[in-house]
Amino acid sequence: MSMAAEKTDAALLNPALSSPIKISMRNNGYTLGDLVEMRAEFDLKKGLAFDTNSTPLKGPVNHWLDLRKVNMRASQNADKSAHITLDFTWQIFGTVEMAQRVYIPAIVLQTLPPEASDAKPITITIPAQGFYLSPVLPTTIEETNHRPHARPLKFDTQTPMNTALFCFGTGLLLSFIGLWLQDKISWWPRNPGPMTQLARMIRNHPTTTFNTQQLRAIHTALALSARQSLYPNTLENLFKSCPYLSTEKTEITDFFITSWQLFHSQENMTGAISVSATKAWIARAAMAERIAGRQAKKIATSTMGLLKKDLFKKVDAK
Repeated sequence: MSMAAEKTDAALLNPALSSPIKISMRNNGYTLGDLVEMRAEFDLKKGLAFDTNSTPLKGPVNHWLDLRKVNMRASQNADKSAHITLDFTWQIFGTVEMAQRVYIPAIVLQTLPPEASDAKPITITIPAQGFYLSPVLPTTIEETNHRPHARPLKFDTQTPMNTALFCFGTGLLLSFIGLWLQDKISWWPRNPGPMTQLARMIRNHPTTTFNTQQLRAIHTALALSARQSLYPNTLENLFKSCPYLSTEKTEITDFFITSWQLFHSQENMTGAISVSATKAWIARAAMAERIAGRQAKKIATSTMGLLKKDLFKKVDAK
């Protein structure tokens, strides 16, 4: 393009100027964080005044460039036209992988409108200015082998899982112990009575016949429940001592009389006693024994509480 064409284009772009804008700046050797100093000089046509409020404000221009400082100076030419000098200071906040040409955006200024006239301000445009931005780290011609990235740390799932299982198991164990101390486990009472111990003993007995030793064990459990030796004529004492066995009175009486006759008979008649029926009333008697024992504990606890209250009242009265 010829010099005449350049002047024509500049005149069309900035009709308020008497000559093209002169830009002074270094256009290479910049990197991340550097300051770019740029000076723009231009002459206004005679009779025009520059609008100082049209200069750009300090602050971010885009995501990688900030305007840090703007200084403006005005002087008068020999023909009384205005000569304007603008000093810009930019700062770079971006980098590149390879050296490349980047551009400061175009700056739009304007003149003041003439007084007592409907004429509008005239725009003055400083073209975008390019410069070369270099990467932060220079490239090398040698091939380098970088150490591979360390693998991310694995989250320890085993320790929390083991802790949760331990806490869960401990909670179950403590709950089981608490229920056992309160005697609320039907199949494992804390203080089993004679009938409960007997039910445990014959639970796994084969359902065929009882031998003499097993029959004597049942008699022993009944005697321990009554807290005395039992005979056919004293069997009624069992139901007086253990009212909770009254519901099984018929079955217990039949068993007691039949087994008593077998003890004193010369013949082996152990098959005369039904094993399944005997195991059934023993299981029911054991359950009744446990329920009665639990109720007796509650009554004893409430009685002890009442005695303590009466004792405290007597002490307070004294």
